[in-house]
Amino acid sequence: MATYHLSLKNGKTGTAKQHADYILREGRFSSGRRAEELVYKNANLPHWAMSASDFFAHADKYERTNGRAYSEFEIALPNELTHEENQKLVNDFVGKHIGNNKVWAYAIHSKPATFDDDEEQIHAHIMFCERVVEDGMTKAKSPSKFFKRYNGKSPDNSGYKKDERFTSSDARDSIKKIRQSWEDMVNAEYTSRGINKTVSCKTLKVQRDLAAAAGDNDLADFFDREPQEHLGPALAYKTKKIIEENGYDQENIDNTLNKIYQMSAKAFGVIVDKIQKARKAAELKHKKQIELERKEKEYAEKRLAELSTSGEIIRKDFVKLLGSVNNQIKYNESAIIRIEKTITPIDQMPSKVLNIMTNGRFEKLQKECEAVISLKTRLKEILSLYGPKESMPGNIREEYNEKGRAYRILKADYEKQDAEIRSFISSEAGDKWYKKLIKEMLEQSKDMENQKLNLLKLNSEYQELRNKVIKIGRSINPNLHYRMKEKYCAPSLGSGASAINDANMDIDKLLRNIISAGKENIKQNKMIVNLNSKSKKNNGWEI
Repeated sequence: MATYHLSLKNGKTGTAKQHADYILREGRFSSGRRAEELVYKNANLPHWAMSASDFFAHADKYERTNGRAYSEFEIALPNELTHEENQKLVNDFVGKHIGNNKVWAYAIHSKPATFDDDEEQIHAHIMFCERVVEDGMTKAKSPSKFFKRYNGKSPDNSGYKKDERFTSSDARDSIKKIRQSWEDMVNAEYTSRGINKTVSCKTLKVQRDLAAAAGDNDLADFFDREPQEHLGPALAYKTKKIIEENGYDQENIDNTLNKIYQMSAKAFGVIVDKIQKARKAAELKHKKQIELERKEKEYAEKRLAELSTSGEIIRKDFVKLLGSVNNQIKYNESAIIRIEKTITPIDQMPSKVLNIMTNGRFEKLQKECEAVISLKTRLKEILSLYGPKESMPGNIREEYNEKGRAYRILKADYEKQDAEIRSFISSEAGDKWYKKLIKEMLEQSKDMENQKLNLLKLNSEYQELRNKVIKIGRSINPNLHYRMKEKYCAPSLGSGASAINDANMDIDKLLRNIISAGKENIKQNKMIVNLNSKSKKNNGWEI
């Protein structure tokens, strides 16, 4: 099941412009890492507003004190879709639930997930003003009148009326309907694109109860957990840094979790919940896979039995050869993946060799260099913000002095180790050893690349062999289809049976051609093929 998140938030007067700048990556957020996260932005504005930031600045100025300057939907978007597809999805949501008779601005952001750099975390912020602009954006009232309190007796001289869907006594029901609508929109998009996933706006408890009622105890167990807390950017960054520095594998997990707990009990709880969720998901997937394979096997055996005529059955012969070929293809593909992981890219070889020569000191030195640069950057940042030490606030001066001392100590240590390593590497013995290791690594990579190319070529030949075998099956019966999982479509009575009889005389010749074409490959992989069409035990051939 994919991730679902949709929430509605409100912003008080005085916060709207700054928040608009933040989500649209404008003003002081227009550069740096934050700006790089922006995928797309759009807005629907009155004629007098130069930008969304300008509009919400007027909201801060003219809305009543402590009033609501804006509302905002935060929505998690499907990372299985392209940015263009997600953009269309957000446009559809805005058109359906906000409308062009209101002022709105939205931005789509994308960044790597906090604890998984391979997963994209894409989401949308949709800010809108609740006031309904009945006369259209091109004729909208001026800012001083736009945000005035609405007066039904004198609408022309008052501000626009607010949409009360989210402020009336029915607000909870309105939000529930919108949450359900977003679930339907995403799932419809998944279905239309053939993606076997769903999202649900229901709570974990409701999903658990539904799974239990349906008799799916494994799924009910998966949903039997507390909702995960949100760490926030700062705490998430600190937690991720601890994980990166201390390791997340089985050997280091206890030490890492202990350090996270010492930093924040909340972060510790979130990480433990992630581990438990991943374990449950893996167990559930494994059980589902076993059950699926069992059902597929039963289905395959049933379909194979239906392909009988005159006491002759295309039984395990067809399946065994295809299964053997496919197993070999899968084995080769796994071997190719293992080789690719083993090959060291040329640009990474010098660092790897230096690390070997220094027993890991070189890699530690690189991390120390990063720490020195980070401290130096922070010191410059403090100076640029507060000026000389004499003009700094007390707490800032204390931080500056502390980081300055740490910087000087760390830099001195770094320079000392760097000099030692450079001296060792530049020596005659070190240079000789370095060149020897580089040469060995290049030769090893070249050998692994050759192995990879040979396996790719072998797999290409196997796939040709598999296509020929499938062609044989279809020549026996045009309605016979092999789907990699031993699935067969039963032929219709009459035409399917006659197709088998018509091809029966030619089957030995066709099979011999197949075996001849793949003979060399089969020998290489220790497959022994026995053709014996006259055997009483087996009609046809076997592996």
